[in-house]
Amino acid sequence: MKVLQINVTCGKGSTGVIATEIAQRLEAKGHEAYISYGQGTSNYSKSFRIGTDLENKIHGLWNTRILGKEGFGTTCGTRKFIKWVDSIQPDVVQIHNLHSNFLNFPMFFKYIRKKNIPVVYSLFDCWTFTGKCTHFTEPRCRKWETECGNCPRLQTGPITWFFDRTKSLYNIKKKIFTTLPSLDIIVCSNWLKGEVEKSYLSKWPIHMIYNWIDMTKFKEIHDDSIYEKYGLNKNQKLLISVSASWDDITTRYSDALRLAEIIPNEYQLIIVGSLTSKRPLHKNMKHINFVNGTEELSKLYSSALAFVGFSVEDTFGKVFAETMLCGTPAVVFNSTACPEVVGDTGYAVAPHDVAEMLEKVKEIDKNGRAFYSERCKEHVKTNYDYATNVDEIIAIYEDIAKRK
Repeated sequence: MKVLQINVTCGKGSTGVIATEIAQRLEAKGHEAYISYGQGTSNYSKSFRIGTDLENKIHGLWNTRILGKEGFGTTCGTRKFIKWVDSIQPDVVQIHNLHSNFLNFPMFFKYIRKKNIPVVYSLFDCWTFTGKCTHFTEPRCRKWETECGNCPRLQTGPITWFFDRTKSLYNIKKKIFTTLPSLDIIVCSNWLKGEVEKSYLSKWPIHMIYNWIDMTKFKEIHDDSIYEKYGLNKNQKLLISVSASWDDITTRYSDALRLAEIIPNEYQLIIVGSLTSKRPLHKNMKHINFVNGTEELSKLYSSALAFVGFSVEDTFGKVFAETMLCGTPAVVFNSTACPEVVGDTGYAVAPHDVAEMLEKVKEIDKNGRAFYSERCKEHVKTNYDYATNVDEIIAIYEDIAKRK
């Protein structure tokens, strides 16, 4: 069986790693695995880069930001990609993320229909069934259930400066994704499954398979050297939060600042990830821009009393699972899939309610971190195992290949 995966990256970023991990598992089972991607470089031997840096930058600037038509650029790169796909003759095409200005998706799906190739589409956000938005929870927008238009989020990803094309893009996507010869949808949480079932994608089979954690890379490691290395105060109890970006676009950094303002001096809030906001850290905060490797991150997770999650728009929340595997309980906002990932191992509070978040941190402090640790680890091992969950995906491919 030949499986072609399409994603914005290969081997890098959350979905890029997912693609390579699926490919490795496919190869171990004797199948052929190919990956196509649109940004960066790849060390995977059977990979194909869609478009050039210049072509994809033009796509992002002209098609997306100026014209408001993301997914309609990279025409030359898409033609070359289609020729490559034709040469390998895949039995199944697995799609991850299509947005990020690297593929002319109407052109590609025209080819898919012509060749009658079955598609499996893994959803990690909501772009596939909206006019443009990857998330819609914060503005409380439900237009996608009927038809998008007059979008309240033109200035958030993917940003468009001038034109609101969300109505036409919604209808183009609806036509493409409801008329494919074969489509199976994979979602990474029950929350996302519930939303997809309200969309035009509901006509297709929807499989809920959680994302996974590499159990060999994250584990409880207590190492006092990290206090000196990162300038942490050993006399304070650490609260940790990890995000790709701490900016002024989302509410994560604002909520982190608000929590830091009210936590007693016995606690210190550590934020890990790129900090682009110009607002200064609170005195009770410490910023770590980069952590070198999963072992180092495991040490930070393990040193913390609790993980505090400030996301209100997450279809899974992998950092929650990582910290739990290191024995650290999480306090998250009760929004989207965040409480689902944590389960009964930690706590969920109302979105942006940092006062209640602090109360739950104090409850963890009172009970002791050890009270939660084994339950956290067991929850991750039971629900987010790499081999188990990837094998469920491969079983879908195999079933589709048999039906061809």
